[in-house]
Amino acid sequence: MQRIAIIGAGLSGAVLTDRLVKAGREVTLFEKSRGTGGRLASARLGDFSADLGASCIDAYSESFTAWLAHQKQLGRVDSWAPRTISFKGKQLESPPVWVGVGRNSSLTRELIQGATLRTETRIGVVWPDKEGVLLRDEHSNSLGHFDAVICTAPAPQAVSLLEAVPRFANHAEEAVTDPSWVYVAVLEQLPSKLSGVDLVMDGLLGIERVFVESNKPNRGGVVIKVEMSRDWSEDNINLHADTVKAEAIQRLEAWLDERLIVKVDRIHRWLYSSSLQPSPNELSLWDKECAIGACGDWIGPAGLEGSFLSASDLADRLLDSGQSAA
Repeated sequence: MQRIAIIGAGLSGAVLTDRLVKAGREVTLFEKSRGTGGRLASARLGDFSADLGASCIDAYSESFTAWLAHQKQLGRVDSWAPRTISFKGKQLESPPVWVGVGRNSSLTRELIQGATLRTETRIGVVWPDKEGVLLRDEHSNSLGHFDAVICTAPAPQAVSLLEAVPRFANHAEEAVTDPSWVYVAVLEQLPSKLSGVDLVMDGLLGIERVFVESNKPNRGGVVIKVEMSRDWSEDNINLHADTVKAEAIQRLEAWLDERLIVKVDRIHRWLYSSSLQPSPNELSLWDKECAIGACGDWIGPAGLEGSFLSASDLADRLLDSGQSAA
């Protein structure tokens, strides 16, 4: 197996790409957005940036922790112990987490070095035939044949891409996904309640968490991120972005008891912020006969760690190797 196409440049796609490229495979990565990251996506805000997706990376397993420690040695991530309070002002213990150096999406950009990246390309068809596995874009234009195709897209998007293997498509249909609204802003000055604080959590007024993004290692400016709660986001997922932005600001100012002086801001809607597989029984999906596979947090464990474990498992299967992912 030499020419491999990977759909999706989030953490799963990037980890799998890294493993395959190092093993000498020719990898083409297709991403529907303008850049890499998936749920590790970041955004420019004037001269600064903010993490639009996951604010940090939690690690629980030995393999993921060891892998992140290695990425730290390479200068791609850093550890961070956020100073945390509740919305009621109570000091909370927060275990150390990991963040990308500069921005979280930088980790995925580094991991895909050596592969061909095709951004703003939405895949419409994945189908095996006598020449290999054919890819077509959403306009039915041929993107060529590959020796194998791996889908790392979120479960709702993966359903149609995995039609050639009905069991895989059914697996994607079973996954539960949650939406989320996120507001990020560069401020003129930090509100007094956020002085000496990195993270506010435990939920209040529809807000799940508030991060002081600029307090992360190797960041700059005065940047905050507001994550609306899952329930609030689900109830208001179809609101206009400007309406959600106004709501987020109003609710945060009510807690701060202070007006925000905003220089640059942005609101973002995640339709598939997180995924859960109600009946996980495998870490990744691979059909040798069709040469089609899938990995992601909707197959095995949830979250970014689940994405890593799933991609690592599939890499082992593709390379027929018992080596650890770390």
